[in-house]
Amino acid sequence: MAIQTITFPFPLNVSVQPTDILYTSLSPGNQSGTNHPSATVNTAPTALGAVTNINHSTNTITYDDTGFTPSPVLTSMHYLYFSKDRNANTSGIIGYFAETQYRNYTKVPAEIFATAVDYSDSSK
Repeated sequence: MAIQTITFPFPLNVSVQPTDILYTSLSPGNQSGTNHPSATVNTAPTALGAVTNINHSTNTITYDDTGFTPSPVLTSMHYLYFSKDRNANTSGIIGYFAETQYRNYTKVPAEIFATAVDYSDSSK
């Protein structure tokens, strides 16, 4: 297939990076999903391709659709999103020491009802 480029009229998500997979869903009536009860068109997610380049100054994403199903013609009714590689983008604390700090930047009092941590031993 080919390299495709999409320019957005708004800032890109700061988390998008090369190797992410770009997806789209058609969202008629601002709803989508495989179980959309009243959709007369396919609203299931479709993988467009692997992101190859991001330009935050021009709000442009370039992706390679080689090996993916043919891309639909994108319209304003399509919702675009991306996913990370599970092997390369794992989350959790790695190491022997971690420190956290909770801050409330509002003038309204707040309470924390629960907090948790997920960690991975890095020396085993």
